[in-house]
Amino acid sequence: MAERAQRYTAVAIVLHWAIAFAIILMIPLGFWMHGQADDGNISDNVFRAFQLHKSIGLTVLALSLVRLGWRLANPPPPLPEHMPGWERFVSKATHWAFYGLMIGLPMSGWLYVSTGWSIHDDAALPVTTHYFGLFTVPHLFNLPNASEDVREATAEAAFTAHWVLAYAAIGLAALHVLAALKHHIFDRDEVLAHMVPGLRAPFEKGPAPKNPGRLAALGLGLSLTAVALAAALFALFGNAAPSGPTPQEQSTIEITEPGATAPSPTPGEAPTTVAPGETPAQAVPAWRVNTSRSSIQFNFSIDDGGRASNIDGRFTRWRADIRFDPNNLDRSSALVTIETASATTGIDAQDSTLPTEPWFNSAAHPNATFRATEFRRRGEGYEARGTLTIKGRGRNVDLPFTLVIDGNNAVMNGTLSVDRRAFDVGKDTEADDMVSRDVNVTIRVEATRAS
Repeated sequence: MAERAQRYTAVAIVLHWAIAFAIILMIPLGFWMHGQADDGNISDNVFRAFQLHKSIGLTVLALSLVRLGWRLANPPPPLPEHMPGWERFVSKATHWAFYGLMIGLPMSGWLYVSTGWSIHDDAALPVTTHYFGLFTVPHLFNLPNASEDVREATAEAAFTAHWVLAYAAIGLAALHVLAALKHHIFDRDEVLAHMVPGLRAPFEKGPAPKNPGRLAALGLGLSLTAVALAAALFALFGNAAPSGPTPQEQSTIEITEPGATAPSPTPGEAPTTVAPGETPAQAVPAWRVNTSRSSIQFNFSIDDGGRASNIDGRFTRWRADIRFDPNNLDRSSALVTIETASATTGIDAQDSTLPTEPWFNSAAHPNATFRATEFRRRGEGYEARGTLTIKGRGRNVDLPFTLVIDGNNAVMNGTLSVDRRAFDVGKDTEADDMVSRDVNVTIRVEATRAS
């Protein structure tokens, strides 16, 4: 066993303050994140905060294990002789409780995110953990492949433990600080001076002995700690941006009536063209959509560390001006306008993220449009060619679809795959490499001939 020193080693001091500053940052950040998740606000900035929180937490875990090993190999300085037995017991118990917290807090958080389950939404929410963007952190105990019941129960237990340990850390830290101040101010002993660089015990006289090696180690270690703290604060606040609006709750489908004015084209799009002297209603029949049996749905996947989870969603508000005649394809046309803020997956964390600036940016671009200007037969079905515009970016797309017309009733089904990055949706965000690039869109329309 190493002989007891009169002060903590430079390594122990650096580790102590590095862990302390990290925890001081992490606890209020954790409470803020929890509040945002409760409110359904999971913007890209909040997502970035979650990733930073997890990365710092794993760093605390690693540093705490190193600190524990160093403590076992390098015993701390002795406690003052005047301390009564009960105070010595409380001091030692507090220190060991801190080690339990410093390891238990990040471990419970790691266990929670490994489940891929959101306690806020009570639903699966797989999110890969990227350690400061350098590498993917593996999940514990192969939890992503466990049943939903196991994942839900484990998430509840892990989050509860994380929450309780956070409050315990606050209480223990307050006790620790008060005890240190009591030793320095009232007992006037060396306890606080053992851990604070440059601080001398009240009873010490004369100049402090200088140890160049120790000073260099302290200076380097504490400087790196300060730089890391500044970088973390910059990552949190340096790129802050306001979140976009949350989706409205109403669910409606609006269909332009025959003869009514079609929705205005998105800036940059060409207006619908018709033959001279004709209106769209005169050219081909218009169709009125059955609102309860029609839908625009989408599907994408989230890669959670090698395990893909499929996410289904839909747009609850859209309108259409549909003029179609299978015997007059040259004069047929369609304009579909979708309110991007109405996108919903049923998971609050995702629904509040989709309208934000990095994704649909619904505040600046409230509508996405598909303007079909050319129809042609394709095998046993049809194909609509036109321009899909999202976030002001227009791209030519082909929409294959089937159509069954029975008298005045029609049923249309179509699917297409959309490259979200082509429309700058989610590009260069924290979740960009987790969310599938291709999004499958499924359209079903049941309509009645209106003219």
